[in-house]
Amino acid sequence: MVNIIIYLNKEHNAKELVKFLLTEKLISSASIDENNLSYKLTDEGFSEVVYSVITAHSKALLFNTLVHVVERRIGEEIPICSTPIVGSSRIFDYAVRRQTIPI
Repeated sequence: MVNIIIYLNKEHNAKELVKFLLTEKLISSASIDENNLSYKLTDEGFSEVVYSVITAHSKALLFNTLVHVVERRIGEEIPICSTPIVGSSRIFDYAVRRQTIPI
């Protein structure tokens, strides 16, 4: 199992994307953090980007499919990463297994 973190530019509809991913059974649940400020240095200097950050729970084997589906749906490449869930309660594990595509 993994946490999948999706960084959407603020003009994209994060709630609609979460609804779609849940319907397609690519994730079992998700939270959305709006107006997440991200900073970095670029050739032009210090920059600030505002994201909607989606944190979703899924199976590790669904990660590549999820990236492909999200980028196709949004129409551009999206920053997406995953972090492993190394431990979880029985009810959490059951929810992820039951509410996502069988593998």
